[in-house]
Amino acid sequence: MTDDKRKQILHELRATDGDVEPLLGYVKNRFSPISASKNLNMASDEHTEKWNEMRGRIELVCRSEPNIEIFDSAAGAIPVVNAVAEDFDNIMSEIIFKDRETPSLENMGASFVSGKSLRFIVLSDKPYSGISAEEMGFSAEEWAKKSMEIRKHHECTHYYTKQFFGSARNNLHDELIADFCGIHAAFRKYRAEWFIKFFERRLPIYTKGLSEDAQAVVLNLAKCVAKSVERWSNTQACQEMCEAEHIKHLAGTELLAFVDGDIPFC
Repeated sequence: MTDDKRKQILHELRATDGDVEPLLGYVKNRFSPISASKNLNMASDEHTEKWNEMRGRIELVCRSEPNIEIFDSAAGAIPVVNAVAEDFDNIMSEIIFKDRETPSLENMGASFVSGKSLRFIVLSDKPYSGISAEEMGFSAEEWAKKSMEIRKHHECTHYYTKQFFGSARNNLHDELIADFCGIHAAFRKYRAEWFIKFFERRLPIYTKGLSEDAQAVVLNLAKCVAKSVERWSNTQACQEMCEAEHIKHLAGTELLAFVDGDIPFC
């Protein structure tokens, strides 16, 4: 797709002339396959030793016993800590952000921790994206379980794109892929309206640095992309794919390509 075509689509999404250049930078596809030799090997003795040390620290700060598993994700085995909300906040404040300023944890429900020699994921049972069970039409218990499942596959998708495509950012493209995998894993189907509900609640996080008008364009874009992806999710080709193949397809398609010619239906 040419830049002129990209600009045309952004204008159709109601971008102003002054916001077009920042938005072109925002929608640029940053996913680029990297050499397998650079990928982190979670199964090595060094990483196992470091994880065992971290696991002990996590268990010490939790008031109730966390559910800890080595999850066989699409990117390979990775430690996942499932904790109740209070213990999740303790892990964040006393381990992850220790000796640093702790951000507001009220709306934080998951953390993908990435270092030079250790990666792991911490999940809470807080409602996903701060959306209540009532809003989703589920019981509190059911939504707590679904929230945890969405989060696990969401964060593992970031792990995958970081490991194999060299990118995991606060961006619509990254969130589209991660939420697709999370929603699909939890419900065995993808619903555009659910993604928009989640993304809209987190919009300020994923559009930081853009003007209010440009943020509105990103939301318009998200709605178009989500509907396009939902249609794709119902195709036989998509349904025959594994999670890694879903990620590769979505990462290999630039955002504006999902909506080319489809904007009147957004």
